[in-house]
Amino acid sequence: MKTVSKFVLKSWISGCESSGQDCTAFTLVELLVVIATTALLAVMLLPALASPKSNGQAFQCLNNVKQLTLGGIMYANDNNELLIPPGLWINSASQLDWTANPVNTNANLMLSDALIAPYVKTPASFKCPADIYDGPVGPRVRSYSLNGTLGGAPIFGSAYQPDGVPRIYFSARKTADLNTPGPANIFAFLDEHPDSINDGEYMLNAGELTAGSEEWRDFPGNLHDGAVSIAFVDGHSLIHKWADGRTNQKVEFRSFSGGLIGGTTPINSNVNLRTCVDYEWLEDRMPYHY
Repeated sequence: MKTVSKFVLKSWISGCESSGQDCTAFTLVELLVVIATTALLAVMLLPALASPKSNGQAFQCLNNVKQLTLGGIMYANDNNELLIPPGLWINSASQLDWTANPVNTNANLMLSDALIAPYVKTPASFKCPADIYDGPVGPRVRSYSLNGTLGGAPIFGSAYQPDGVPRIYFSARKTADLNTPGPANIFAFLDEHPDSINDGEYMLNAGELTAGSEEWRDFPGNLHDGAVSIAFVDGHSLIHKWADGRTNQKVEFRSFSGGLIGGTTPINSNVNLRTCVDYEWLEDRMPYHY
């Protein structure tokens, strides 16, 4: 390296001398130009350098939600097509929060007394690599939740009528209940916002009975540059970019409840969510009939 550097310097000096220029030092203007150019190149290159890491995290997260969904599919295959219950796919005691409760860091709760345990055996499959938000006792062990309408108890409604006909949202119990809008269009697992995740269910008040009264019941994740990692009942997964800026909420290390984080920071609270395309996007991907 020293030999190369000396050769380059000697060549530069020889060139200067042959041209009659003063080669003793850079001028102040030349030095400022070099600094400015270096800074500009750094600014331009930083996003490109960060992109591979972000893409790698998104790819791993996609693989995680896919593995969890495949585990749910295998559970249904082994249990007369009954869907894996959202409240029991992991240990029911695995309720995350921002306290020092050791449950937050206990990966065994997802692998013991959990219905998905025979099908997904790696603790890393339950944690999004972009979820770097630790609790007071260390990294929390889970980033994903299961669609609460798959064997859960959603709020039923019929006010949302994008097709001009009231949709009746319901709690699907068996694979035969997934005809509309179909397994490829009903989501199973997704990464949930770190302030919202608590139990293993992701709940959305689909088809709220009173138009304009909708609020996020649970809040979706946005850790992949404002996008969520989501898998569908047929086993495919994708990264979906949220379109409404209100969906891209920062992590505040506070619990989420009824459209609010910590009761003070509004998230679409008292907002007519017919104008929130992200809410509708998820609503369109839940089981319903006419």
